[in-house]
Parts: sequence; C-alpha cells; structure tokens
Amino acid sequence: MNAIVFLFLAYLGGIIGVKLKIPAGALLGSMLMVGVFSIVGMIDSQEIPPLIRNLSKVALGTMIGLMFTKNILYLPFKKLISFIILGFGSVISAVVVAMILKGMGMTPFVMTLVSVSPGGIAEMLTLADSIHTDTQVVAIMHLIRFVTLMLLLRWILKTFNKQGEKT
Repeated sequence: MNAIVFLFLAYLGGIIGVKLKIPAGALLGSMLMVGVFSIVGMIDSQEIPPLIRNLSKVALGTMIGLMFTKNILYLPFKKLISFIILGFGSVISAVVVAMILKGMGMTPFVMTLVSVSPGGIAEMLTLADSIHTDTQVVAIMHLIRFVTLMLLLRWILKTFNKQGEKT
C-alpha cells in the first residue's frame, strides 16, 4: 500500500512542478512532494520495494540516454578537448570545496564530495545511494545548490545581457 501512495505522490508532485513551471519541475516536484510526506511520516522509505527503486533508476538512465543524438559523433575535436578539461576542472573544484567543508567539520569526505560535485540532483543521489552515503545530506546540499544557481545565474545572465546591449 505504501508503494501505491509513494507512486501517486511522486506523480502528483511531478505534475505540480511542471504546471508551476519550476526548473526541472517533474524531478523537483516529485522529490519535494515525496520528501515532505516522508518527513511527516506518511511514507516509510524502507517499505518501498526494491523493484520500484530500481525502475526509478532505469527511468532516469533512460531519460539521460535519450538526450544523446548521432550529432555527438560530429563534434569537433576542439570541443571534445574542452569538455575533457571541463570534466577535470569540475572534479578538481569539487575536491577543493569538499576539503574546505571537511575542514569546517563536514564529514565524511566521500559524502561531502558527492554533495558538492557539480552533477544533477538525481544523478548525484543515485551515486550517493550506490555508495551508501547519507542521501539526505546530499539531497539538501544539491537542492540548495540548484536553487542558488537558478537564482544567481538568472541575475548574472540578465546583467551580462544588458551589458552586451550597451557595447
């Protein structure tokens, strides 16, 4: 029964997130809806069957896979090099930030590293779950990071667009 309530709340939250035009509304809406009901004790995450958990991960992997097209095969070599540099830079910056936060008392290091890594919320939570680290901390840190990025980047992009119009 808990699984049915879980699926209904996830679906309802996703629909609400999309209708409210929240960035990544289906993902964030379902996550927040299920999270709130889990916090108040109406859902026990331990009662969700492993099959549903695995199907959720399969659905996420499917959505990510659908983002690739054959055009990726025609990317110029320079772009591929810049993507590799971006990947290494992201890992290095995540390690540095994780070391700073660990020095401030946030432990263990692995959980902190997954929490500050610049990946998508769903992907990082899937990683956190697979390495058995505190998914709640990872979720909250990524949610705060995501909301901060949405607010700050929107402001920064508007500022740069206005400056570009003046020159």
